[in-house]
Amino acid sequence: MTKLKTRGLAAALATLCAGPVGAFEARHFGDLTAQATANARLGLQYGTGINFGLGALDGTRERNRSSLAASIKPKLTLDYAATPATHLYGGVSVAAAVTSLDGEISGQFARAGDTQINTDDAYFGLRSGVLDVSVGAQEFWVGDGLLIGDGNFDLGPSDGQYWVVPFAAWRNSAIVKLNTSPLRAEAFWLRSDRDFGDSRVVGVNVETSGWAFEEYGKLGAMHLDILDGNRFHYDGMEVYDLRASGVKLPGLKDLTFFGEFVREVGRDSDGGRPNDAIGWYVEGQYHLPRLPLNPTFAYRYAHFSGDDPKTRDNEEYRGLFYSFYKREWDTWYMGEIASEYHLFNENQNTQMFKLKLAPDPKWAYSAYYYHHELDTKQYLGTPVSSTDWAEEINLQVEYFLGHRFYGYAGIIWSTPNRAAREIYGPDDFTVLQTWLSYTF
Repeated sequence: MTKLKTRGLAAALATLCAGPVGAFEARHFGDLTAQATANARLGLQYGTGINFGLGALDGTRERNRSSLAASIKPKLTLDYAATPATHLYGGVSVAAAVTSLDGEISGQFARAGDTQINTDDAYFGLRSGVLDVSVGAQEFWVGDGLLIGDGNFDLGPSDGQYWVVPFAAWRNSAIVKLNTSPLRAEAFWLRSDRDFGDSRVVGVNVETSGWAFEEYGKLGAMHLDILDGNRFHYDGMEVYDLRASGVKLPGLKDLTFFGEFVREVGRDSDGGRPNDAIGWYVEGQYHLPRLPLNPTFAYRYAHFSGDDPKTRDNEEYRGLFYSFYKREWDTWYMGEIASEYHLFNENQNTQMFKLKLAPDPKWAYSAYYYHHELDTKQYLGTPVSSTDWAEEINLQVEYFLGHRFYGYAGIIWSTPNRAAREIYGPDDFTVLQTWLSYTF
């Protein structure tokens, strides 16, 4: 990226962050409502012992200690009330993103100077009674976003950077929703970005809804087929999904459960191996609001099967279009080092222990401990002598200012065990990072 472009983007970000809070109030023109927003994000990271001492994976080991990522995303949404029960709506957004300083610290996804300015959302729809139909480039996720969350991979060469997630919309979509009760349904056709292999996904989701289930949580089931997506060998995959979210048991109002079970079958249309993979997780959260600092304790066990080289089938679970921060910071990036740079929710067994303190609505302090293992003795096809991967500790503080500002700062430390030492190296991997978001 030229110096002129870098300075222009930095100036625009500074202007946006300094803008008046009330500049983007909704405007009403008869039956038409227009809402303009703009979101600015900034991420700064500093790492040592990169990739357990191996260094940046692009071969330039002297760099990649510090990384700066920034993005700006103005968006306009329109809603026209044709009748009290029928609305036409649409939205369009443009994202600008840049990676600076030494580039993305692991050396895999973005380099200094990567930049992009492009549309993200561009959709329109019709909502009438229980029916909602929309088409175009838009955000769409199912449940907590384990399978269907973010259709854009956010790689530096195509999207400017990786870490602050500037692009979130599916490249194209057609979605039909029936917002009925006690069950609601969605049928969808989705097209990912090129970094996800230009995948085409068609599926149906059904889940509980309405007041009858709010007290005890939500249950859901989904089936999807991937019609294209050969970059990650998604093509031909069929997926079955069962999930439970926010489930509470009678008499135990402070104990909440989450869980999901995924089966990946089908066969690559190019004659690849049959898929026979399983992924699942269970999580319990125990909230103690009567104790000082309002603590919550959580435990999660997640399993994503690895391939058995002795069989003809492909048993390796492949992480699909999982999303960032649908429920908590850790929702599917399980470990700021392991999940962002090394394991990617594939051939992985991870235990998470978490303590969260929330003394008031604006502040949250969390401590995570992760134990990561491989499911089978191979890493991306390379044999290893052990499944023991790494230990990881994440310490973080979060600040919330309504829906406008979100701030995060964390320190992450990971030490490699036998398998990670064989692939990368023996050094501890430490990262200091901050992530800021402001919406006008």
